Order: sequence, then structure tokens, then C-alpha cells
Amino acid sequence: MRQFTYYTYVQHTEPPWDYDVPLWIRLLVRWGITVVAFLAADWFVNDVWYDGDPWFVDSWRDLALASLFYVIMRALFRPILILRTCPLQILTLGLFLFVVNAMIVMLTEVVCDWLNIGFAVDGFWPAFIGALVISLVSFVISRIVRRNPFRKPTTLY
Repeated sequence: MRQFTYYTYVQHTEPPWDYDVPLWIRLLVRWGITVVAFLAADWFVNDVWYDGDPWFVDSWRDLALASLFYVIMRALFRPILILRTCPLQILTLGLFLFVVNAMIVMLTEVVCDWLNIGFAVDGFWPAFIGALVISLVSFVISRIVRRNPFRKPTTLY
């Protein structure tokens, strides 16, 4: 039986792209993926789903800052919200995660409003649809960016 260490855990659970690339590059890539996902959510929510303009990003600077704050809010508050809503997660078989993601988008909008960043979401449903689009686009681009996106997982022992 092998000795279990953090290195063996990372080696057997993380894709190769995630443990041999420096952290700052992974963060920049995640931020870039989120910027593209915000663009897709802006297009989908405004042009396809609604007739008005419920998802508003003022400029490229505001898009970059809003997506940066989304990444930060998601990293900080999503685990807390998932833990706090655990009974609802179990009751809805995990579908409440979409509501948690929408709450993160709405929290990002509040923080952007405090800092005078031109990002606004007009209500829960545009945030919900936008969070769905962000999740889908982020997943697809993450799979494309990785070197071996569909490798077979290995076991620890």
C-alpha cells in the first residue's frame, strides 16, 4: 500500500494542466474564460431570452472588472452558500446549485454597484439565465483549453 500524500492526491485527481502550470497562469486563464462567458451571457440574455436590456455591461473595462469580481465572489461565497443550502441541494437533487450561481451573479452586481463599475442585472431571472450560460460556456472552454480534456481518472490506490 502506497503512502498517501498531497502530491499523490493532486497527481491522481487533478488533470495534468492543473498541476504543472503555475498558479498565476491558471488564474489568468480562468479569468479569461469568465470574460468570454460574460460576453456570451450578455448576448444570450439580452438578444435571445429577453427583448429589453436586463444584462448590462458598459465597457470592456467594466466587463473585465465584473468578471474578475465574479471569479472572486464565486471562490469566496459559493462554498459557503452551498454548505448553507445543503438541505435544499439534497431535496432538489442538486438543481439548487443553479440558484446559488444566480445569487453569486447578483452579489457580483451589488459589489460592482458599490464600486461604480458598469455592470447591472435586472432581477433574478436574468441572473439565473446568465449564470446558466456562464456555467455552460466556462465548462466547454475549460474542456477545450486543457491538454487532455477527457482522460480517464485514475484511482489513488
